[in-house]
This record gives sequence, C-alpha cells and structure tokens, in this order.
Amino acid sequence: MKALIIVGHGSHLNEDSSLPVYEHAALVRDHYTGEFDEVVECFWKEEPSMRHVLDMVESENITVVPAFISEGYFTQQVIPRELGLDGPVTHRDGRTIRYAGPLGTFEGMPDVILERADDLLKGKGTRPGRTALVLLGHGTDLNKNSGGVVYLNAERIRERGVYDLVEVGFLDQDPPIAEVVEGVEAENVVLIPVFIAEGWHTRETIPEDLGLTGEVTERADKTIFYGAPVGTHPSVADLIVSRARETEGREAELARDVS
Repeated sequence: MKALIIVGHGSHLNEDSSLPVYEHAALVRDHYTGEFDEVVECFWKEEPSMRHVLDMVESENITVVPAFISEGYFTQQVIPRELGLDGPVTHRDGRTIRYAGPLGTFEGMPDVILERADDLLKGKGTRPGRTALVLLGHGTDLNKNSGGVVYLNAERIRERGVYDLVEVGFLDQDPPIAEVVEGVEAENVVLIPVFIAEGWHTRETIPEDLGLTGEVTERADKTIFYGAPVGTHPSVADLIVSRARETEGREAELARDVS
C-alpha cells in the first residue's frame, strides 16, 4: 500500500491555517484515485499531530510532503524530529518513508503563482500601460531561505516574459512591501502573497499597510490588484502530487546509481 502524508503548520488561533491542507488532500483523493491508498493530513499546532501520523496509516510505502513555502526550522528540524526521519529516505519497521522538499522551491510553483494572478485579473479591466507582478513574502533576517524562495520564483517568472516587471516585497525584511508597491513603475500592479494560508497578515497587515480596499484598488497613478495567498489555489494539490512523484523518482534514481 502507498500513502501520502501532507504536513501543515496549523494554528490554535487561526482556523483557516489548516484549511488549505484539508482542501488539497480532498482534491488529491478525488483526482488521483488509485495513486495513493491513503491521503492523510497532520499538523504541528493542530490535531492530528505529526508526531502520531505514522500510526494513522497502514501503508508500507509513504511519502511526506510539507505544505510549506520555504526551507527552514520547521522543514529541516521540526518535521524530521516529530516523524523520526533519518533523512530524505527512512527505512523503519518494514516501511519506506520518503521526505519531500517544501512546495515553494519546486519548479512547478511559478505555474501556480501565474494561475493565481490570471484568476485575479479575469474579468477585470486594466489601465493602458505596463503591468507588474509583485510577489509578497513574509521574510525574516534570521533565515535567508525565507526570502530566497520568493526571489527564486520571481526570477523563474521573470524569465518567461509574461509581465513587464516582476518584483518582490516583504513584511519582515527589505525591501518593504509598501516601498516596492509605491516605487514600481507600472500602471497595473498585481500583488500575490506567497503564503500557504489566509491569516492576519494577508487579511489585515498587508491591506492596511497598502491602503487596499479589496481585490481592486484604484489610485491616481496605478490600479492595484490584490490576490489570495498562492497556497490556497486548487492547483497546489497537483503541485503536492508532483512533489511526491519527484521524490519517489529521485529515490529510484539513487538506487540505480548505487547498483
């Protein structure tokens, strides 16, 4: 039997924190029937706990995908510790447990970001002139990976030439979101939060700091379009499956190299 475990952060204060994980797990069950015998959700700050999730599955072939944007404390320390993982592949009690990387670093993430932006702009008029895509990250000066993944996706999108400009802004590191939005030289500015779930920052902090009035905010010099977090987009379910497949393929490739 084969299982997919999707790990989320969760929150005792924000009930929407775990919602995307449940939604993506449901989509995987519906759209990938037969690929996984079990699809299970678990969390750091909510039940079911990641510490007990391996007791909840019967499969001997398990892939763990963290529903996180970047590498950091949780993906590198907390999840491996709580699940008792030895590295990318753990063999224990007759089971093989593969541990995937976070979603934000995966090559398919730019596609999801662009889908989120397309959905936001659909049916809405834009001004004549240039259109900029601005990726909004949390960022932290304590972990370079947090901001690095936002820059990584911005560069990948920039290479495609879809938007006239692709910029990045952060809550807790430079450049600040407000400064980037004010300074971007475009008549249309599309803001996409590179977050997994809705929360205080996406619903309160960012809109208040930027003076946004909803999905569309008209200013004298530009129109600002504000999207939902990329992690809530339905296509993330496909991204999770692709990440799991890539992890399985990497293990098979390593096994061939060893033999």
